[in-house]
Amino acid sequence: MKTEISEIVDRGRGPQLATSRITVLDVFYYLHRGYDFDFIQRAMPSLTHDEFDVVVDYVKNHLDELVEMDRRADEFHKRGMEAQHAKGGIFAPAEENLTSEERVARLKEKMQQKLAEKHGARHPD
Repeated sequence: MKTEISEIVDRGRGPQLATSRITVLDVFYYLHRGYDFDFIQRAMPSLTHDEFDVVVDYVKNHLDELVEMDRRADEFHKRGMEAQHAKGGIFAPAEENLTSEERVARLKEKMQQKLAEKHGARHPD
């Protein structure tokens, strides 16, 4: 039985484990926020302890670079969310004063309106 050696490689997506598609940044996101191996493994069940240790060693040697990559990724996602919110409709930010049930009812109403507009049908009363 052949055993793969856990190491970090770059296949065009940034540094990642040679043994899987998990990137260093995938794991770093959680490490940087204080999560331990057990928590991270629940998020990424295929991650072995050996692979985790390889990522931790890589992080120790590239911390500043990874912090910057993480910051840029957060900003990218934030800009995407802001663009969706700017579209309005179902992408509008949640109103904090509404209950979950009220939010769900409002979302269902908006979805019905969008479907009615799409199909040129009247809105059901």
